[in-house]
Amino acid sequence: NKSIRTEPTTQQPDVQGRQDNMARYTATSSDFAEVWTPDTIFCDEGPGIEGEGDIKELRFHTVTASDKVERYIAVVLEVTIAYTITFDKYGVEVGLDKKEYETSDRVLTHDQLRERIIKPHFEKLLGKSLVEKLHPAQPGIFEFWAPATSDARHFDVDESIHFKTLKDSCFLNTFFHTSKGKFSHLKGGEVMDQVSQLSNRFTEEPLPQDLQEGCESDEWSD
Repeated sequence: NKSIRTEPTTQQPDVQGRQDNMARYTATSSDFAEVWTPDTIFCDEGPGIEGEGDIKELRFHTVTASDKVERYIAVVLEVTIAYTITFDKYGVEVGLDKKEYETSDRVLTHDQLRERIIKPHFEKLLGKSLVEKLHPAQPGIFEFWAPATSDARHFDVDESIHFKTLKDSCFLNTFFHTSKGKFSHLKGGEVMDQVSQLSNRFTEEPLPQDLQEGCESDEWSD
C-alpha cells in the first residue's frame, strides 16, 4: 500500500521581485512513501486529452517522495471543452473544429473526463478537502498539475487556457493562454495551427522562493 499524507497549509509568501502573477498564493503538500514516477503511477497509456478551461484557483503543491521533492503549480480549471487527442495513419495529430464539438465522439463529458484523468492515488494526494472542491461535487471543476518551474507560474485567476495532458492524466504537458478569447475568432483547425507553432511552455526558471535571500529551495515548504 502506498503511504500518502496530505497537509494543506495557509502559507502565503509575498516575494519581492516575483516574475509571475501569483503574488499571493496558498500552498499544500503531500508525502508519498515510494519513488516518484508520476508518468507511470498516475498516467494511463492513453493518447492524452486536449481542452480549454477558465482558471478558478492557483496554488503551489509540494510532493515529498522517498527519492525526491517535487513542486507543482496546481491549476484548478472550469473545463469548457475536453476531447481525446487522436493521430492519423502517419502519426500526425488530427485537429478538431469547433463546429464538430457537438457531434464528435472524441468530445468527453465531465464524467468521462474524470474517469480518464483522475486516479485514486491522485485523489489521496489531494486529500478529502480538496477533492470535495472538484467534479462531481463541483460540476466541471478539475485540477491539473504543471511543474513549478514552468510558465504556469505566469497564470492568473480568471484567465483562459488551452491545454494538452501527459498521456491520460491530470498532468499538463503543453498549454498556452487563450487571453480571454484571443483565438475565439478562429476555427478549431486554425487554433490547432496556432498550437502546433508553440513549443512546450516548460522552462527551467528559478522558483520565487529561491529568489529570497537566505532561503534554500528545500526550506520553502517548511
